[in-house]
Amino acid sequence: MGSSGKAEFNAVGHQSCDRTLETELGVMLFSRGRQGAVLTFIGEQIVSDIRQMLHLLARAADKVNASRGLEAGQVRIASIRSLATHWLPPIVAAFRQHFPQIQVTLTKCFDYVEVQAALRDRQADIGLMDIYDRTPFNIVEIGIDDYVALLPANYVSSNHQITWQQLSQLPLIMPAPNDRGYDALRDYIDRLEVAIEIAYEINEDSTIVSMVAQGLGVAILPYLAALPLPDTVCICHLPQPLNRQLAAVILEDCLHSPAVFTFLETMKQVGQAVHSRYSLQ
Repeated sequence: MGSSGKAEFNAVGHQSCDRTLETELGVMLFSRGRQGAVLTFIGEQIVSDIRQMLHLLARAADKVNASRGLEAGQVRIASIRSLATHWLPPIVAAFRQHFPQIQVTLTKCFDYVEVQAALRDRQADIGLMDIYDRTPFNIVEIGIDDYVALLPANYVSSNHQITWQQLSQLPLIMPAPNDRGYDALRDYIDRLEVAIEIAYEINEDSTIVSMVAQGLGVAILPYLAALPLPDTVCICHLPQPLNRQLAAVILEDCLHSPAVFTFLETMKQVGQAVHSRYSLQ
């Protein structure tokens, strides 16, 4: 049994861990002497089980190591609606062509504040949002999104230009005050010399567009947030420009997997081309 016992011992593992295993099980697995260690009777009975345990442990370690690389893993994204709906799907498609084994999950957020909360709570790896404070993030810029006036088609001139005096003649449909992504728009409206009546405050961009389509008023939204536009809605450039910077962000003080950085690299390579497809020309 000696030589076969030593062979079995080598198959089971290293001497540094055999005493720990014996302590855990409460039995002697090896008989030790000058010639080394050989399996006891009970050791021979359970060696196949131990070998299977070690095999499963090795498989688990392989999966963990793969998740740290690009053979597997997950990229969790928190995004505002306009980027999640229009900009993100082509990016995910390009990424999946090269890394189909990496899972991409998406959480749609109400505004950039909710995206930031998802990042800080470690519920997301990447945030897609309009950015105003750059300090806590590493940033990949996506592009500029211009605000536009949305009007029922019969109100729009042929050159798609409009004045504040013309806009003031229609009720204004505004995003609700709890949407922090539109703080800049509210400040913009407050600074106008012409008073514009706010008739409705709505939480959902698509509902605002639908209300304009029904002739209930005029709205001011980022172009990407207004898409898709019904045939009964036309857009005009604002008399004074207003825009927002869109970006993909990750926390600076967080350890990220290679999959996350590879997804960001895909964004850099194809993101601006995708954005130009949905930008106001």
